[in-house]
Amino acid sequence: MDYGTWTDKGAMGVSSSAGSAYNAIDANVIAVGSSYYLTFESFWNDIYQVALNSAATNPSGSSYQLAYTSVGSPAQEVSFIFYYNGYYYLLWRAEYKIKMVRSTTAAGNFVDMNGVFARSNGGSVFLASYETTYGPGGQGGFTDGSLGLVLYYHYAKTTVGLGDGSCLFGWNKLSWSNGWQVVSSWLY
Repeated sequence: MDYGTWTDKGAMGVSSSAGSAYNAIDANVIAVGSSYYLTFESFWNDIYQVALNSAATNPSGSSYQLAYTSVGSPAQEVSFIFYYNGYYYLLWRAEYKIKMVRSTTAAGNFVDMNGVFARSNGGSVFLASYETTYGPGGQGGFTDGSLGLVLYYHYAKTTVGLGDGSCLFGWNKLSWSNGWQVVSSWLY
């Protein structure tokens, strides 16, 4: 995107108010052919999604829940969907770790490594706190021409500090284990 080319087209019709099932924050859009899906967190009722119109400017239907947990903290946040090698991967942050599920469609039926549906407490731990790395989240993924699939995220380094101004940017190359992506080499 070139400087000055972005245009604000206004609200897109996904909002929340007191009593809503979700609070509509931390959105992520994925294009699947000529269709678009907006995935967002609700914080108190986990991860939701809504199909968008062909211009990706307004919902074309009702929102529905993609992931839900009744175990531990209900806050599942900062969702991100990406496609790789026949699967759509849904990542989100829950209790200071990144969780993952996958599906053959971007619009639902996501399961974890044990076959548990994301809407039924599913979600395999993808990246958790380790050594001096604490609370990874705000994640996404992209394919690099030479590195392959890369995971990026923010985290706190316990030797630096845990305040908001102390968070760092991390990224790791991903590899495969039993048909699932796993975090492998540390890139930064």
